[in-house]
Amino acid sequence: MYFCKVCLVSSPLGKGWRDSVLGTSRRLLSSIGSLSRDSSSCPSTRDEPLPSLPVPNLECTMQKYLAQVEAVAPNHLDRTRNLVRAFLAGPGPKLQQRLLERRQKVDNWATDWWLKDMYLTVPLGLPINSNPGLAAKPKQFSSQRDAAVFLARYLTELLNYQEVLDSSELEVERVKSKDGKRMQPLCMAQHYQMFRLYRRPGQIMDEHVHLNRATSGDHIIVAHHNQFYSVPVRASDRGRITESELVEQFLKIMEVPADAKTLPVGILTTAKRPVWANAREELLKNENNRHNVELIERCLCLVCIDDDVLPTTFNNPMRKEDRWLGERDYANVLHHMIHGGGSRHVGANRWFDKTVQLILGKDGLWGLSYEHSAGEAPAIFRIFEELTDKVDAMPPPDESSVSSHLPAPEKLEWSLSEQSRNDIREAMTSFDALVEDLDLCILRFEDYSKEFIKSCNISPDVYIQLALQLTYFRLHGHLVATYESAGIRRFAKGRVDVIRAASPEALGWVKAMCQGDPETHAPSGNAQEEGIKRVQFTIYSKQRIKELFDLAVQRQTKEMTDNITGHGIDNHLMGFRYAAEESGEPTPEIFNDEAYKITQHFALSTSQITTKNDTIGGYGPVVPDGYGCGYNVRKNGFIFSCSAFHSDENTSAMKFAQTLKRSLQDMASMLKDTKQA
Repeated sequence: MYFCKVCLVSSPLGKGWRDSVLGTSRRLLSSIGSLSRDSSSCPSTRDEPLPSLPVPNLECTMQKYLAQVEAVAPNHLDRTRNLVRAFLAGPGPKLQQRLLERRQKVDNWATDWWLKDMYLTVPLGLPINSNPGLAAKPKQFSSQRDAAVFLARYLTELLNYQEVLDSSELEVERVKSKDGKRMQPLCMAQHYQMFRLYRRPGQIMDEHVHLNRATSGDHIIVAHHNQFYSVPVRASDRGRITESELVEQFLKIMEVPADAKTLPVGILTTAKRPVWANAREELLKNENNRHNVELIERCLCLVCIDDDVLPTTFNNPMRKEDRWLGERDYANVLHHMIHGGGSRHVGANRWFDKTVQLILGKDGLWGLSYEHSAGEAPAIFRIFEELTDKVDAMPPPDESSVSSHLPAPEKLEWSLSEQSRNDIREAMTSFDALVEDLDLCILRFEDYSKEFIKSCNISPDVYIQLALQLTYFRLHGHLVATYESAGIRRFAKGRVDVIRAASPEALGWVKAMCQGDPETHAPSGNAQEEGIKRVQFTIYSKQRIKELFDLAVQRQTKEMTDNITGHGIDNHLMGFRYAAEESGEPTPEIFNDEAYKITQHFALSTSQITTKNDTIGGYGPVVPDGYGCGYNVRKNGFIFSCSAFHSDENTSAMKFAQTLKRSLQDMASMLKDTKQA
């Protein structure tokens, strides 16, 4: 079992819940807690010591960087070779030595810099640009009470899990070592921090607030009709709230009707980070607002109860039968989880800075949105699914209700200045425009599964990454910098590096696959300006195409292995920049060059989002002219969540999904044809 249940602490006889601190005013709640709890940002675990992240070889990284330039910016290759020589003869070795010295001083030489570079210094708003969404199997409720029971049971299981975290008793996850002879432990730090971390906006850089368990995590915030409520779930003198009492708390909130006068304060968290930071400062000028914000920051999680359903205008089905819930298709429910439909629907019924937001729709839609800087999808999605499965396996609730002695949940009242009201209006306008711009299309591919790929002795992830390269090439006539998260949790405090699927070998293969293809587009004028050579076609035999594919597979397999074992190039290149900056030295010329900018423009942002059950998970593109593509490897096929922006006339989520389907079919034909030959 992943975690054990912990018994509830019983209350002393003769003392009712009303007298407990569970009934305490929200103004005092944030300062109440058990002082015996570990207050560190990352408690100790049962992990055996993990190795520190290696610093890759300088020359190897430069060789890999040149290969990346050759694949995505070939017209810049000669100049980049000269810059690499200058870097190796100049600042490179000195900066490499600084990284080696840093490795001896900190747990992980890359993670703090990576967090700044990847998340905390990025000024874009969180929804669509950063926070992923996940839609799970819909729930069927016959009454509002059934929905409240489901939420109460889920929160009860979440409190069990939280107590396992508090006691540092999580089972350590393991993977096969590189040689395949043993099981290697993984770093569990992000599991322990996901409910103890809050992302606070900043004008220049956001801040990670590590919450002290002595003063946080003992209440939840429930969002309903754009209004927030504080619900205490644990107290030092009473232990935990019971399931039946939680049911009553949820019902009291659900029964409150919408109020047209409620200003959607939560919409402020959708704004660009410096804008939200300024708006937050304005809010905090009022003492009441300060307490509200503090309660939200210190809560265990948000529970968002949505009383609106996104209309079918958010649908974008590849097939008529692509339905997830009623008339809502796969794209519709993913829109709901990523952004809630903007201010016109439930986009303000959120607080996007909080790591975990559980979302339950009035039609039974169930899922979550999460703040990405706190951790990767495997850590968050796994526990979400495990708790959901536990609740789904429970017997129907007892119809008899138990009266609750708890006071009604505390409604968070806001005192808004005219400036704050203007901030809200501006955030609504900006967010709604971004919501309308997001283009989603979901491909459910079931022509074959990962078993066919494995039978060809190919890693399913390698195969899919090459399919994405073929897809992009068919649509645009060239390759682009491609991002795939590479988990480096084999190392202490490891997060991710970047598996880059665009390679000279992949380029050679996709050109061969597209020979004489009338639907393959030549590079656009912009691509030419960025250093992409016009495609030249040669006649390739089926056998030669397969040989080129094998070379691309070998290259991509090595790229994947190098990254997960700590030898990727992106963290290393980033490290050189930060090492120079912190030493007060100028940025090396190699990082000011146009080729470097092209290799950092991830027009194809991908991630494997494999879950235990069928889910729809995804996110938006990371650049205005790019695509996002999350993929879920299932037993009977694959689910691809493709995204683009309508505002870019050269990209389309539907066209990408359709072309990806064709790429997957053509790759299978290629493998079958060469097997028979």
